[in-house]
Amino acid sequence: MGEPAATPSRRDAQSPASLWGDIEIFHAIASSGGLALAAAALGLSETTVARRLKAFEARLGLPLFRRGANRLIPTGIGLSLAADAAAAAEAVAHFEARATSARARDDAPVRVTATTSISLFLTQHATRLSAGAGGVEIVILSTRERLDLAQGEAEIAIRMRRPPEGAGYFGQKVGRLAQAFYVRREVDPTTAPIISVSRDVSSRIEQHILAWAAGRPIAARVGDSAARYESIRSSGAVSMAPCFLADADAALIRLEEPPEATADEIFLVSHETGRQRPAVLAVLETLRKLFREHRGRLEGRP
Repeated sequence: MGEPAATPSRRDAQSPASLWGDIEIFHAIASSGGLALAAAALGLSETTVARRLKAFEARLGLPLFRRGANRLIPTGIGLSLAADAAAAAEAVAHFEARATSARARDDAPVRVTATTSISLFLTQHATRLSAGAGGVEIVILSTRERLDLAQGEAEIAIRMRRPPEGAGYFGQKVGRLAQAFYVRREVDPTTAPIISVSRDVSSRIEQHILAWAAGRPIAARVGDSAARYESIRSSGAVSMAPCFLADADAALIRLEEPPEATADEIFLVSHETGRQRPAVLAVLETLRKLFREHRGRLEGRP
């Protein structure tokens, strides 16, 4: 007679792939608070998610949720395990980002994310950036959103505030971006409409504009600094704009020296997931040289 079949151990009964899948489902439910939202995020049916959750709770021998009004509420142990699941999900995402970066072709584009004003500065020197990296394609992502370098959303970021201090990040201050008041040469600044900034963009710039206006009404609020520059040129308004843009425009005159209080520090940020590529390191070095050479323009100095 043959040997009796061995009873599967707990490790054998739960394959790593199945365990990760169950943790992913548990994390999605804990994050969203409901089966339907978790199912939509995972691309699964709500029935499948409910079945997998029930099997996962049975396997653990623990109730992870209790039902509330239109949502699932984590139990005490469910709440503790949800924090571990979130850390596991972050670790998996970091693993995938590093693997993706490592297998990227040497000639794959290098993505640089920056605010609109800095993006305009970069576009003036895009060909030099590409040449400095051996001809690799440069993609400039103009956005105020803080793209996640650790997750591979971009390889390089140019921030207007201090960079993240988490593990794997590299940050270096490379300059300052100054702004000042400008108006078209033929426009009287004492009667020109005044454009301020959106309150959620920069309270420092807003306060300076209001102080300069000295009680005069604000005609409009424009959040983006490059758009304010265009408003000065096109509509005859008076407002603050980046000095490197407005000083180079012969149609405009500067009304004051750039205030220290409204200047922004410029930081060059990268992450270890992207720094594995020689092309990324080459673009970083070219950017350092670029900001060093144009420091005077960016700071509003002749």
